[in-house]
Formats: sequence, structure tokens, C-alpha cells
Amino acid sequence: MIKISDIMTVDPVVISPERRVSQAIRLMNVNKIGGLPVVKDDKLVGVITSRDLRAVDPNKLVGDLMTKEVITVKPDTPLWQAQELLAENEIERLVVVNDRAEVIGIITKTTLMAEYWRYWDPLTRLPRGEMMVKKGAEILEQGFEVSVIFFDLDNFGLIDKEHGHIQGDNILQQVAVLLNNKIAPDRDDFLCRYAGDEFAIISSRTLSEAIELAKEMVKSVKEYPWPVGMAVSCSAGVAGGRRKTSRDQRPDLTICQLINLASLASTRAKRENEPVVVAERLECGSADHSGNGDSPANPFAAFSSQ
Repeated sequence: MIKISDIMTVDPVVISPERRVSQAIRLMNVNKIGGLPVVKDDKLVGVITSRDLRAVDPNKLVGDLMTKEVITVKPDTPLWQAQELLAENEIERLVVVNDRAEVIGIITKTTLMAEYWRYWDPLTRLPRGEMMVKKGAEILEQGFEVSVIFFDLDNFGLIDKEHGHIQGDNILQQVAVLLNNKIAPDRDDFLCRYAGDEFAIISSRTLSEAIELAKEMVKSVKEYPWPVGMAVSCSAGVAGGRRKTSRDQRPDLTICQLINLASLASTRAKRENEPVVVAERLECGSADHSGNGDSPANPFAAFSSQ
């Protein structure tokens, strides 16, 4: 997952609360920035912005004007969480601190949003598909089992043509909401719009748990009260496996293989008019990705309907 540490400005310009307003203004102008973390004894004690300094006596102390309650993030905070903090608090920047409350970086709304929309789909407000590999690798590296659910809307192209692209977009947005309502962040459920009319979830759930979740989600889409004349449904493919520790293991390749398995299973589900098809359990890390030794002849061969 992309984290704040990947895009933050490190070693930001800071100021002491004992400094005067005139010095804060000069620091902001010279560095072309709109705010300064206020630090005392290496600890964050506040923040002051150019808005705080408008029409203020330049001889006043920064400590008298600073905002003492500062919204902060840790370097491992994911982008989506930082974006929510900015929006909820209507602020333009976040101070990045470590576990000792020491300032190690700063992230502005402009920088965050420029990066954020590279990985998020503007229509559904869900992460894009490429984020799945990063999230899945994190789950594997923590030693958990990992499962992928791949959803494909049925006959969406026909619906799009009959009802128009606006209605098509509305359907995609509503499907995103329905699926999102079923996920559980504490289970590491990570929902994304994979591409077009395809959605996917990667999770630390066991394979059997993922199958049940897939069934619930397919049912929620089918039973939603869509407008008269619209029959919206989806097919799902599920793949899962347990990690094996290996010196040559490539978590990203394992996740890509699981995504491919789940995608192929969803294609079969649609073709056979089954709500959910499950790929046989894959022992993650069992294939030799180093180029030495033999890989399974066909890891995508067998599926079962649920």
C-alpha cells in the first residue's frame, strides 16, 4: 500500500513557539509554504499557518497564535485515511510524526490529492486494481492466509447500451456501495474497482469465509431494488491459499496468481450461470518463482461451483 512516508516532505521547516510572528512570515515566504509545525524540545506543540498571521502584530509570539490541537498522521498511514482526515477537518496539511511525537515530515492537500487520484477511481471512490497486489503482499508478509474474490457484472454492456452511460455509471456506483457495505476492515477486506464493470476484494479471510462473503455480496446485488426494467446481477470467482515461508518467495507474484485464479473462476461462473465458482486451494509460495525448479503444470485448471 502507498503510505504517507512515500510522498511526504521530509525534514520540514519548523519554528519555535518563542519566535516572533515576523520570523514565521519570513520563513513561510522564503520557503513558499503555507504553514509551519511548531516544535519545542523536539516535540510537536502546535501548528501555525499563513491564515493565522493575517493582520497580526508582527512582534507577537508564535506560541500565542498557534493551533495547539494538531491533526497528525504516522508515516505508515495509508493515503485514503490521510485524505479522510483532511476532508473531515477541512485543513490543508497534515504533520507527520513518529512514535515520540517528533516531526519527521509534512504532507499538503495538493500533494496528497495528486497522488491519491493515481490510485483511486473517481467514479466509485474505490481504490484501483493495482492497489490489490500491494495490499495482498502485506497480508502475506504478516503470515495470514489470503483470499481473492473477483466480481464481474452480468450483461453490463447490454444494460449500458439500453439505458445509457449515465445509468450505467449509477449502477457501478451503487454496486460499489453494496459491496462496500459488506466488507470488514478488521478482516483486512480491501475492495477495489478492478476495471470496467469488474470489482475485486483481497482479504485475510480463509477460503471458506471468503466463499460465504462472495455469496452474500452476489445476493445483495441481485436483490437490490433496481429501477423497473433493470436486472442487475454479478458473478463471482474466489481463490485462496495459505502462505509457505520460502527464501525465494515473491509475495507479489503469489497475489497476481490468486487474482488470475479468481478472475478465471468468475468468467466460468458467468458462463455456467453460477453465482460463485471457487478455484481449488492454492498453496501460496509452493511454486518456485526464482526460475529454478519446476512450476506446477497448470495452476488454473480446476474449479468448483458453489
